[in-house]
Amino acid sequence: MSKKEKNKNPNRKSPLIRVISIISILLAIALIIKVIKIDILPLNFEITILGAVLLLTLILFIFYNFTSHSKIARVFGGFMIIVVTLSYGLGYFYLYKTAGMLSTISTSSSGSGTKLGSLSDEMTNNVSVIVMKSSNYSSLKDLSGKKIGTTSELDTKSTEKSLEDIKKMIDFDQEDYPNYYQEMTDLYDGTIDAVVLDESSRGLVYDIDQFQDISQVTKVVHTTSYKTPREHAIVDSKHPVDVTKDPFTIYFSGNDSFGNIQETGRTDSNMLVTVNPKSHRILMTSIPRDYYVPVACAEDATDGCPDGQKDKLTHTGLYGVQTTISTIEDFMDIDINYYVRVNFSSLTNIVDAIGGVDVNVGQGLAVDQFYTDGTVGGVVEGENHLDGQKALAYARERYAYEDGDMQRVKNQQQVLKAIIKKVKSPSMLLNYTSLIDAIGSAIETNMPSSSITNFVKFQLASNSDWKFESYPMIGDTGMEFSPSLGDTASVTYQDRGSIETAHDKIEAILNGENASSVKDKAKQLDDSDVTGDDDTQAQTGTGSYQDYTQSAETYVPDDSQDSSYEDQTTYDDSSSNQGYDDSYSDYGYGEY
Repeated sequence: MSKKEKNKNPNRKSPLIRVISIISILLAIALIIKVIKIDILPLNFEITILGAVLLLTLILFIFYNFTSHSKIARVFGGFMIIVVTLSYGLGYFYLYKTAGMLSTISTSSSGSGTKLGSLSDEMTNNVSVIVMKSSNYSSLKDLSGKKIGTTSELDTKSTEKSLEDIKKMIDFDQEDYPNYYQEMTDLYDGTIDAVVLDESSRGLVYDIDQFQDISQVTKVVHTTSYKTPREHAIVDSKHPVDVTKDPFTIYFSGNDSFGNIQETGRTDSNMLVTVNPKSHRILMTSIPRDYYVPVACAEDATDGCPDGQKDKLTHTGLYGVQTTISTIEDFMDIDINYYVRVNFSSLTNIVDAIGGVDVNVGQGLAVDQFYTDGTVGGVVEGENHLDGQKALAYARERYAYEDGDMQRVKNQQQVLKAIIKKVKSPSMLLNYTSLIDAIGSAIETNMPSSSITNFVKFQLASNSDWKFESYPMIGDTGMEFSPSLGDTASVTYQDRGSIETAHDKIEAILNGENASSVKDKAKQLDDSDVTGDDDTQAQTGTGSYQDYTQSAETYVPDDSQDSSYEDQTTYDDSSSNQGYDDSYSDYGYGEY
C-alpha cells in the first residue's frame, strides 16, 4: 500500500491520540495514588471515584485503539480521551495543591508537633527606622549626624541588629530611653530625629493614646531584616479530640502583621469557634482585644511575660500564642482544643482569592472613610461587596463607630461568615487553587493534618447544613496600667455577666444544645461587678468612647504609602543563608 493510500485509510488512528491515551492511563494511576495518599474523601466516595476513573480510562483506551472504525467514532473517542486526560491532570494538580497546603499550615498527621508550614524553623525579623513625615528626611543617609532614639524595653536583639546595620552606613548620635513613651514623645516634639522600632513594638506604641496617629504622621526610611531560629514551637494540643465525633473549640488569632506570620505579635482579633459535629452547630464568640485580664504565661513564654498581672489581651500575643490560650482558658474557664493563627495578609489574600465577599451593613453603620485605611473609602447601608483590602479595613475599624471595639468584633464575625458562605458556593471550583495558595501562605494551626482531612471527609459524607450562632463579649472602657507598655493604656474591663454568658453558650454547643437558649447576663450587673483592680478603677469604665471620638476628629487622611523603602539590608543568623522574604512588603502603621 502506497503512502497516499495509507493516508486515505478510513481506519487509521491518530498517533497523537494514541500517545495521549497512554498518558491518560498514567495520569489515572497517579490520580488514584494521590487520592489514596491524601485520604481526604469518604471511603464510599473514594471507591466510587477510583472505580469510575479506572473503568472510564480502560473503556476509552480500548474503544479508540481497537473498536472505533468509523470516522465519527474515532473523532468522538479522541475528543473524550483529551477531555478525560485534561481532567485527570487538573484533578491531580488540585490534590497536589491541597496536600501541600495541609502540610504547610498544620502539624504532622501523627501529631508529633513537627512544624511543616509557612512558619518554619526560622523567623524573619524586621526592624524599622522611622521619622516624622513633616521632616525633611527621606532616606537613612539624611540622618547622618542626627539623633536616633532607641529602647530595649521589649526586644534587645532587634535593636542591636538594627544599630549594627545603621552604623555601617552613617554616623549618628544614639539616645537611649527607658520606655517607648519617652522615646516617642521626644520624636514627636523634635528632640530626636528618628527612632528604631521592631515590628512587635510598633503595635505597642500605637496603644499609647498620644501616639494613635502614628500611621498618619510617621514614615519608614530604612528597614533591617534578619533571621533567627524559631523559639516558639508548634506544640500538640493539650486537649485533642476526634473532630468527627466530639465537639471542640478553636481559638482564631488575628496577628497584627503583614507578609509571613511573625512568631509573636499582638492579637488584633480574638475569636473562639466552637463546633459540634453531631448537632451541626457552630458558635463564634468574639473577645475584645483590649480586655483587661490576668496574664497566664505559658511555659514557652517570651522573657518579660507579666505572669499574674493584668494586661490587655492583645498584648499576650507578644509572649507567644500559648500564653494567649492559657490566659483565655483561665478567665473564661474553658478548654481550647486547637488554634489557628492568621494575619492581615491572610485575610486580604483569602478574600481576593474567592472573588471578594458580600456584607450587609445595618442602619446607622455606614462609614464614609475607614480610619484604618483611608485609601479604600467606606461602606454604605445595605449590601456591600468587599475586596481583600476593604474587607481588612472593615474588620479592623473601630474609631468610625460609636461602639468602637464592640462593633469591630461584630464586623469580624460578619466577614468570617461571608468567607464561609463564599467558600461553600459552586463558584469556588474556579478559584480553588487561588484559595489554596492564600490559605497556605499565612496561616498556622496546631490541628494535625489528619484531623483536618478527617473533618473534610465527615462533611462530604454527611453533606449537612450548619447552623451558625454568634456572641460578641462586651465591657466598659477605661484607662489602666499595661505592664507590656510600661504605661497606662485604654482597656476594656471584663463584664462578668458577658463572660458567664459566653461560657454558658460554649457549654451549650458542646452539649448539643442551642446557644441562643442561654440568657444574656451582660451588663445586668452593677459597677461593683466590673473587673477593674479596685472600685475607683471600675468606675472609670464609663463606656463613653470619648478617647475614640477625639482621635477621629484629628485624623487627616493621607494617600501616601509607606510600603516601599529606600534602604533595606538582610542578615541571616542561620546556616540556610536565605534572604529577606520579599512578600513582606507592607509595614503600615495602621490601626490595630
